[in-house]
Amino acid sequence: MRPDSSRDLSLKPRILIADDSRIVRAALIKQIEGMFEFREALDGEQAWEALLLDPSIRVVISDLTMPKLDGYGLLQRIRSSRIGRIRTMPVVVVSGSDEQAERERAKAAGATDLITKGIGTAQLLSQLDILSKLVSTQNEFERGLEALMQNDAERVALPTLQAWEEQAEGMRASAVRQNRNFVILNACIGVRQAGAEMPIAPPADIVEAVGQLLHRTVRQTDCVARTGDIAFTIATGSIHFDSARNFAERVCRAIVHADLGNAGKTTLIASCGVVSITEYPVNPQERAMADGSLADMRDVATRRALLGLENGITGVIGAQEEMLLSQGQLPPDLLPDLRQADVAAELSVDLATLLRWIKEGREAQVLAHIDKVAVELQPLVDLLLKQQRS
Repeated sequence: MRPDSSRDLSLKPRILIADDSRIVRAALIKQIEGMFEFREALDGEQAWEALLLDPSIRVVISDLTMPKLDGYGLLQRIRSSRIGRIRTMPVVVVSGSDEQAERERAKAAGATDLITKGIGTAQLLSQLDILSKLVSTQNEFERGLEALMQNDAERVALPTLQAWEEQAEGMRASAVRQNRNFVILNACIGVRQAGAEMPIAPPADIVEAVGQLLHRTVRQTDCVARTGDIAFTIATGSIHFDSARNFAERVCRAIVHADLGNAGKTTLIASCGVVSITEYPVNPQERAMADGSLADMRDVATRRALLGLENGITGVIGAQEEMLLSQGQLPPDLLPDLRQADVAAELSVDLATLLRWIKEGREAQVLAHIDKVAVELQPLVDLLLKQQRS
């Protein structure tokens, strides 16, 4: 990260640790301190109050068995919350066993991942690093993109395609040997013009700013390069496919929703094609009959991104979305650019952003979100009133 250009993105992510065992909390804190800030909760109720009061929390680590409110109850509250930042919060549950049945139950309840007690420090830090960086909030990404549009003094050159291919191939080969995941994301940006069948290329400064922010946002172990006039490709390993999709979705939404000055009057489309090595056969003999090469994966990701762009869609295009679009069907979770005005009204905006907009005289943008923000702030108001009465 470059802290002077993107201050919000450079802060240490804050982790909320919810566990009734002081020994477990202390062990986790010892592993993460230095790389992460942390906050403790003794049970699910304390964790829930912390989430309501502390918007700086980025990831929750929760035990499954706690008094007052257990881990499953906390997950249910988080995933059904009316507050966007809480509803989409990554939650890692701590379990005494690594049995598949328990992992599946936790996933079904809304857990992002499951770790076992006694997990190694390197593995834990890697998982938290993935979640805290790739699941960066949409508003942080928007602010960073806006800042880069206004200041190009510290822009850096992205890797060349050849350098990207060398690094990505090493990541892919390592993933195959160690039976780990490897994902390629291709992000394409376009502008929809009235009467035009195909989107046109956006202004060069927008494309450049997107590339710079991607470079600053991805992990140091990942790599991103500009692979076309309107396209960027990211290679990432050791990550759950759902986390990669979530990151891609937030990037797409942030691009179309960021305030880009005069260019912001343009209706942008951001489509991201994703492909995982898990889409290819696991059996070595079957894998040999499939392609599965880096070039093939990049071609698949690019094909999917362009398919989304051609259909005027902002969002992620994976295997299922590609199949539906090829059949002339619009995936229900994807939004055509014609609905961008509606999308803007639905996107979650944090309180800090709203206050900044008010100071900048952008009352119209604040009013567009006021109804939803009032609903999302109600639990916080209720909690404050409860504390005043007690």
